[in-house]
Amino acid sequence: MASHKNLSNWYAQLGQQLEAGVPLSDALRLSQGLPQPGRDAMADQLEAGDPPCEVLARAPQWLPRADRQFLLAGMETGSLARTLSNLSDRHASIGATQMKLLLGSIYPLIVIHITALLLPIARMIDYEHGLEWSLGRYLLESTVFILPIWLLIAAILYLVRSDSPLLPRILRTLPVLRAYSQQQAMADLAYALGTFLAAGIPAPSAWRLSAKLVNDPRYNQAIAQLEPCFAAGQDPSIELHRFKCFPADFKAFYSTGAQSGQLESNLLNAGRQYQERANRTMTLASILYPSLVLAIIAILVIYIIFNVFSGYLNALDGITG
Repeated sequence: MASHKNLSNWYAQLGQQLEAGVPLSDALRLSQGLPQPGRDAMADQLEAGDPPCEVLARAPQWLPRADRQFLLAGMETGSLARTLSNLSDRHASIGATQMKLLLGSIYPLIVIHITALLLPIARMIDYEHGLEWSLGRYLLESTVFILPIWLLIAAILYLVRSDSPLLPRILRTLPVLRAYSQQQAMADLAYALGTFLAAGIPAPSAWRLSAKLVNDPRYNQAIAQLEPCFAAGQDPSIELHRFKCFPADFKAFYSTGAQSGQLESNLLNAGRQYQERANRTMTLASILYPSLVLAIIAILVIYIIFNVFSGYLNALDGITG
């Protein structure tokens, strides 16, 4: 998947081209920032008369799965420019948070690597015989220390890039990250609902598509219980109080929007607010968990230094005794 920054810029360019009256196929070719071959392929398929659903199904891997649903809705309902503007804002927000997380992770990673380089040397110091250097032992201990960190980073990147449902399940088991997972799910749900409704998708279909994109069992169960309401043509806002998975402020956003005729904008505002909360929670987690790792490293360093000085004191006792 492409970076959020590149996607945001590309969506903004694409929306501006469409608002200026440029055909979609030409706008795909003109909007820069993402790989040209994929853009040209989508443009060629559109010019050949392929249905939008098939074009998006064959889209390059850098186009996120969820975004394809939003783009399809916008293309089919004639509201693509507005959809692109919403997508651009959303990816810009998420990208800014990811940059903060990246910058916040650099210092802990540097400390971890320095520790992995120095601790094996400290463990080789013997005050009776001096430094007992062994390249094989040094490489082994450094690798054992640092390899799990890189394997964990690689696993997280894989889960993120593959959009695996396993990642939200893991997050829901961890302190602070559990709150982030819940807030991010609400941000995704509110944003998806607002975007689909703004694109002209009927409420029942918008709810079903949104729950499918968020892929949270709680929302899928809620949608299943809302089906009689949809079948009767009723407003879902009258039933939302039954579900604990929807926070009180979301219910208020939805009910107020439904009554005032501003449901789409209310949901998009709710999505932005939940995204800001999720971003703040993730920022807290990016401070808390690296600090925990650094604390563990500090304890390990103190333990090794204590052992070294214990060996030194034992050596002195042997000499004076």
